[in-house]
Amino acid sequence: MSKRVKIFLIILLFFFIFIFLMQIAYKSHKTGNNINKSTDDLIEYILNISSYEAKIEVTVHSNKTTNQYLLEQYYMQPNYSKQIVNQPQNIENLEILYNGKNLEIKNTNLGLNKIYEDYQYLNNNVLWLNFFIENYKKEYNIEENEEEIILISNINIYNYKEKLHINKKTALPTQIEVLDNSNQTKIYIEYKEIKLNTIQNNNIFAFKTEDIRKDV
Repeated sequence: MSKRVKIFLIILLFFFIFIFLMQIAYKSHKTGNNINKSTDDLIEYILNISSYEAKIEVTVHSNKTTNQYLLEQYYMQPNYSKQIVNQPQNIENLEILYNGKNLEIKNTNLGLNKIYEDYQYLNNNVLWLNFFIENYKKEYNIEENEEEIILISNINIYNYKEKLHINKKTALPTQIEVLDNSNQTKIYIEYKEIKLNTIQNNNIFAFKTEDIRKDV
């Protein structure tokens, strides 16, 4: 084999090695972009939910006590909401219902039923996922690890910081932490069950309009 042929074969070998390495680099780059794109898509999906229904466990830490609640929540855009207390027992079955215009507070155990007409109820409390989303859109940070994405809202009417944890595999929220200025957890919300974009109509938020009376 002549020297010229040997040089040609060596060059050809290096060429194929170069192509092989370039393909590996391209696949790695493409995979990395897909991970980032999936993260962006997942965040966009959560921020644009149209409805959700959830069973949550809420732990509230005050200076001297810790209280726990089991709640059911239903929400549909633009401002329909329903919340049912399952525990503690002394307020079990308490319902707060808003149908976009009127607010109803009722408890069958206590014989309580009050309806407030033309009530400007905006779900502005930290227990609601949609409340977190609205605050998050104003000022936010993002953290990420192998298992979850953590969205951080830096705006809260109570001057607290909120963290929403989202599982990457299920694409569902798992918990919300509400932290005070000392970075101590004041409210912890765990999503025992949650379904997104499953409510198709507002029947679940309806109540008898003929019984409405206006309260101040």
